[in-house]
Amino acid sequence: MSFQKHFFVAVDKLMDGAQNRRVRKKLQGRGYEVSKDIVYDGSAPQACLLDTCVVPSGGKYPVMFYVHGGGFVAGDKYYRRALSCWHALLGYFVVNVNYGLGPDFKFPEPHRHLVSALNWVGENAVRLNLDLSRMVVSGDSAGAYYAAALACICENAGLQQKIGAHTNLKFGAAVLNCGVYDMNILLRSNVPLGLAPKILGDIAGISAEQMPTYEWRELCDLPSLISSSFPSTFLTYAKKDIFCGGQSEALIAALQKNGVYFEQFHTKTLADNHCFSLNWNTRAAKKNNALTADFLTRFAKGELIHN
Repeated sequence: MSFQKHFFVAVDKLMDGAQNRRVRKKLQGRGYEVSKDIVYDGSAPQACLLDTCVVPSGGKYPVMFYVHGGGFVAGDKYYRRALSCWHALLGYFVVNVNYGLGPDFKFPEPHRHLVSALNWVGENAVRLNLDLSRMVVSGDSAGAYYAAALACICENAGLQQKIGAHTNLKFGAAVLNCGVYDMNILLRSNVPLGLAPKILGDIAGISAEQMPTYEWRELCDLPSLISSSFPSTFLTYAKKDIFCGGQSEALIAALQKNGVYFEQFHTKTLADNHCFSLNWNTRAAKKNNALTADFLTRFAKGELIHN
């Protein structure tokens, strides 16, 4: 196992108490129905698993399609189980997705996996009583990258053709948390422990010097793929993010350029850093999560301005 994989695995295990176990105790007894480890793509059954979570109610459910983070090389849907319950309490049918991790799976294979997972949602919409006109894509860190990339793929028939993965489904909203959106910015940043070039090697199999001729370089620069049809977006970010500094600002510029509706919350202190909202109990996390819940509630009710 590489150093970077060890590092991100350790982060998940270290933060699991704050992000999941303590929160889950508060959320017990709310009537959740959870299904685990559903294979959505038989081409890679160990990687292509998803969980679902819902609090049964009348009517069709809006869909929360969630992609976990983990530095592109680690992470698991297991570490977003409390967040899944929280989204379900907001009335969503939650699809909590695993996908192929680097270095075993390189671009664009994880993108193909996520398109397959989205198509699984479409194929099971009638059985699960899902409202495909009210779908949100969301993720944190590397998962925010993949969530934004999937939203771009859904709106871009040419990109679907190039990567060999097709869907007719689209998202009405995106909730993106402290993501990496432009690998070029990542490579120019002073990321701790020299992780940036290591991550690029894991997900693309190239060095920084090879980026200009890389076959999938457009997937490394999501701001360039943003169009006016990108979903209405809620952005969470930290101005002093030690891993993703400048990333959300670049995405915001692209959203503004293309007239995409967005809302945002950001922190300015070093203490409230990368994916701070997943820790739940800080003042910044509570404020961000309240705003996120309001955004999601308005979207589910059809009250959100969206494209």
